[in-house]
Amino acid sequence: MKVFLCGIAGTGMSALAGLFKQKGFEVFGSDEHFYPPVDRILEEMEVTLFQGYDACNIPEDVDVCVIGNVISRGNPEAEYILNNDIEYHSMAEALYRFFIKGKRSVVVAGTHGKTTITSFISHLLSVAGKEPGFFIGGKPLDFASNHSTGSGDFFIMEGDEYETSFFDRSSKFLKYHPRYLVLSSLEYDHLDFFPDEASYKKSFTNLVNQVPSNGLIIANGDVPMNRKVVEKAFTPVRFYGEAESDVMIRAIERDEAGYSFTLASSDFSIDCRTRLLGRYNIWNLAAGIVLGIHLGIPPETIRTAVSTFSGVERRLRLINQIKNTLVLEDFAHHPTSIANIVASVKEVYPERKIVCAFEPRSWSLRRNFFQDRLALSFALADEVILKDVYQKERIPEGERLDISIIRDRLRARGKTVEVFDDYDGIRQYLENLDFETGTVLLLISNGSFGDIPRYMKEMKK
Repeated sequence: MKVFLCGIAGTGMSALAGLFKQKGFEVFGSDEHFYPPVDRILEEMEVTLFQGYDACNIPEDVDVCVIGNVISRGNPEAEYILNNDIEYHSMAEALYRFFIKGKRSVVVAGTHGKTTITSFISHLLSVAGKEPGFFIGGKPLDFASNHSTGSGDFFIMEGDEYETSFFDRSSKFLKYHPRYLVLSSLEYDHLDFFPDEASYKKSFTNLVNQVPSNGLIIANGDVPMNRKVVEKAFTPVRFYGEAESDVMIRAIERDEAGYSFTLASSDFSIDCRTRLLGRYNIWNLAAGIVLGIHLGIPPETIRTAVSTFSGVERRLRLINQIKNTLVLEDFAHHPTSIANIVASVKEVYPERKIVCAFEPRSWSLRRNFFQDRLALSFALADEVILKDVYQKERIPEGERLDISIIRDRLRARGKTVEVFDDYDGIRQYLENLDFETGTVLLLISNGSFGDIPRYMKEMKK
């Protein structure tokens, strides 16, 4: 069969292309630009690629088309598909129809932590010999890629709450029909798609209502919105957390090798060790452990999976050591995530100076909705390097994050703060850091950050 992917160069669409190739499809695709590493990955898959959108790109005998959510009406390929009555789907619909349907769907949803949880559950089920299929929004370090059709009867999905396509404005995760749903940590986000907190919460309530009564919902009980969206669930719910939960997180201890912790409930207790940085990752791991126990995976197998789980690229990863300075990178798009990252680094390296370089790049962070919270996110940092708002000319001034307010509030707290209009200024500033001092340099963005992480990864002094 032949499949054509319109807008193939995104992370999700390129992974979908890989799934189709694994299933034996002949894959074609187009996009405006192909950037590393996606260009190389697609070429290695032997996908036929077209740069630019043109109806002529679509094979005459194509069986099905997938239209990415970057595509709008008026796109010549989309118009050709519609006018010629060619079968088409959104990315989310295609994932369900061709890869999830008929398997036991595990969907991980939430504002924070879902990439790590999805990666861990995929790793856990692989260690347990379940050979799951999976589709992950980041690059898990324990697998060759972020997708697999899997030969077993589980498929693990990272559930994105963002809109599906121009012809379907509902959340993507509503297409995946979970039997097992994990709710990591719900907090209002994606302000461009959800006009208020109520609409954000409603989307998750709709997802909860899809889970069958013989399925299971696993939720972080320490998050108030999680409890709200499952209040009327017809499905059994198991909460995990430190306070009033079915499965309690206890005895957290940290040493140079990572964290140890205990999960305990009325019917089991399991001691685990992880090498991941970040106390919040214990909650991410707990979600997968609860699912593993429910599925009957032996405790020893679970302990092995926890101890061998390597995490995800760009999630609090050590990317270089320059003399006595450690360089870490993380992917963050919300003040809560940023605060958790900085607090975790402070806990792991209490004697070191913490220098944070940050770029507000997501739709929500580029606006002033989170302005009052953002400065507080860096409260535990010693020095903060701020890139001005990404493509700020595209944001109305009255809605735009005022980076000078963040700077002034941090300076009032005694922080050293520098603001730069461009990436070159940040590179030059970082070059002149005192790398002999015991420092942690933390690079935070949810985009390429002007390729600064790669620049620092390759730096030698």
